[in-house]
Amino acid sequence: MSVELNPAISHLDTHSLCYKIYIHLYNSFFNAQDRKSDSHPWGVVEGDEVSIRLHNTAYNFAEAISGGITGEADSGDGGILLDYLKKSGGDMSGMLRANYGLEAGTANHRILETYQDSREGVTSYGLRVYGNLEIGGNGLLLSGENVLSYAKASQTTTLSGKYIHFGTSSLESTGNFLIGENKEKGVYLSADQLSIHGQTVYHGGNANSQQIDWTMKDAIIHGRLSVQGETVLSGNLSSLYGFELGSGGKTALRIDKNCIVHLDTNLSFTTGCGIKVGEAPVLVRANATDIQLGAINGDVLLGSGYTHKLRLLTDLFDVDGDYALLSKYGAAYLPDGLVVRHNYGDELLSSYRRDSFDEGMIIHKRMRFGSGHESFLYGKEYGLVFASCVIRNIIGEAPVTYNHETRFVYGASSSKLQPLNRLSNSLYIETDADFITLNKPVEGKEYIGIDGSYTRLMDRQLFFDSESCLLAINGGIKHVGDALFTANLSSEKFSSGFAGSGWAIFNNKTTGNVAATFDELTIRKKMRIYELEVQKLSATNGALWVSDHCSGDSVQKVN
Repeated sequence: MSVELNPAISHLDTHSLCYKIYIHLYNSFFNAQDRKSDSHPWGVVEGDEVSIRLHNTAYNFAEAISGGITGEADSGDGGILLDYLKKSGGDMSGMLRANYGLEAGTANHRILETYQDSREGVTSYGLRVYGNLEIGGNGLLLSGENVLSYAKASQTTTLSGKYIHFGTSSLESTGNFLIGENKEKGVYLSADQLSIHGQTVYHGGNANSQQIDWTMKDAIIHGRLSVQGETVLSGNLSSLYGFELGSGGKTALRIDKNCIVHLDTNLSFTTGCGIKVGEAPVLVRANATDIQLGAINGDVLLGSGYTHKLRLLTDLFDVDGDYALLSKYGAAYLPDGLVVRHNYGDELLSSYRRDSFDEGMIIHKRMRFGSGHESFLYGKEYGLVFASCVIRNIIGEAPVTYNHETRFVYGASSSKLQPLNRLSNSLYIETDADFITLNKPVEGKEYIGIDGSYTRLMDRQLFFDSESCLLAINGGIKHVGDALFTANLSSEKFSSGFAGSGWAIFNNKTTGNVAATFDELTIRKKMRIYELEVQKLSATNGALWVSDHCSGDSVQKVN
């Protein structure tokens, strides 16, 4: 079983009799032990089991000795009990302790006692004096500070401290109060005078007199300040809880507790004066007639969420006053240009001017017509594009929308008829639709032609190339060049047979042969016939020659 140190030893008061006896006995026991070896000059090592037993033994002896002291025995001239007071009384050469209460007095009268008081769970300790308290020397110290002192030579009592608090007590004095070295440098208070630095302070005896002038540095008035005469302020006026200003008993300017300014009169400014916000003038009378409205390095904002509308009662002019930019009825004049945007997007419309001959408007995006969805114009690659749509309604199906664009652009001409002495350009119309259909006649000043071809239609002329054309002549059409027909050629009205009318050169669909029908046929020179079929042959004033099979180059009459 291990040896343990008596726990009561750690709770001993080092100033107590028991502790002094205990420590004296322990040191004696400790030094009385034989040393273990040359390297261990002490027979006991502090903290081992022998040391703990010595501690416990010394404590048990000390406890018994200190508890058994009654004071009747003579302690002798020396020893550890020399400084302790006997129970029966005597001269004490050591410290007196009474940690569990103390009473002191004389002639069987209690003059001094210690006490313990517990109220509402709070314990307090104190010292009561039932007789007079006389203090030698010249001061009373509390917490090490001399708070009360008396100088007998000057018969002066001094009460000092950083702060002196009298609580709720009332102070009464039949003498005077002086704060400072003297009346001329301090505060002096008597039953009939109050002065600071030799100057009388205003009080009830003189403050209400109309013949007394009042001069002071600072003042705080918790009630109402009423001035019957004139008020002159040489410094700033501070009124942080509202004020009223006016004239003749009428309020002209008022600020209420919500910091709202109420102005019930007119403001008049001289030239160069007005209203400033900080150091920036925001409303200034520029001259006898003009008023300047500005901002503080920012913007001038007109209207708010409470504003129903802004009304312009006169025309709005430019900085020089020469041009009316906006009339009160809405007419606008913008000499420095115009830029139009929508919803803070890109520029849609703007004006420009290069010189007096080149100026106008620029449409940067689309220019729509109608409700804004059917058709629009926009610029593309040095040309103008017309865009629109076609809605096709098919029975049983949802409508289908086709979007198409037509581009008008100038480019290098590819006409066969362009001038040869200079470069030539043309206006091109390009479309992604299938056809261009006009519901009105198309007319041209000179001719209508086909690009890259000699074909053109002119007044009374149709040219196919430089050698073939149709020309209108009096009573008919003149063909220049070869005429090739792939179908029939006839008069306006034609009927075949002997009794028929008109003429025709046509393809007989029955035989596949090409036939010609005329009323008369005259051959000026040779006629070659591979097969001749004659329905009737007549000869007048001449001979008739009939042959089964023959031919002749010439016919000569024989007498």
